[in-house]
Amino acid sequence: MKKIIAILLILLFKSGLFAIGIGPQISFGQGFLIQENMILITGASCSIKLDKEPVVINIATNYDHIIDCFNPEITVDYWLFSPKISKYCNYFLGIGMGSGVEFSKNDFHFTSTKRLVTGFSWTYYDGFLEYFMQLTAEEENHFKFPFNTRYAFKFPLSLGVRFYY
Repeated sequence: MKKIIAILLILLFKSGLFAIGIGPQISFGQGFLIQENMILITGASCSIKLDKEPVVINIATNYDHIIDCFNPEITVDYWLFSPKISKYCNYFLGIGMGSGVEFSKNDFHFTSTKRLVTGFSWTYYDGFLEYFMQLTAEEENHFKFPFNTRYAFKFPLSLGVRFYY
């Protein structure tokens, strides 16, 4: 079954029905845990965007330098609108959600994230190359069993590039 799905995806990409943009992204930002520490995050991720649909998938690895924890997560954003500002530049605004884990030397949490994203993207070479800058406001819920929940607010700035195939 996996081979059939892989073959179908390859045929869709080769047929030109849609293109997909893939590229690296770096993020850095600040935030805070409610009634706890400040947050200072940096991260690297892989950004995936569909050409014909306003959907962006991000597979991220973030590190918090103050709390000393690692936070791998997957986010999905939907651009509500993306008007053209100039020949090459678009502005976008969207909403999203994410899920991941956060772990340090002594602790482990599951995370659930609600996101508001805004930014600019510049597309060149007939849609082959896209640079982007994105500012995100995130509300993140941390769940630890049994019944321990904490909340964080983060404001990362992301810079990246995607190549469309």
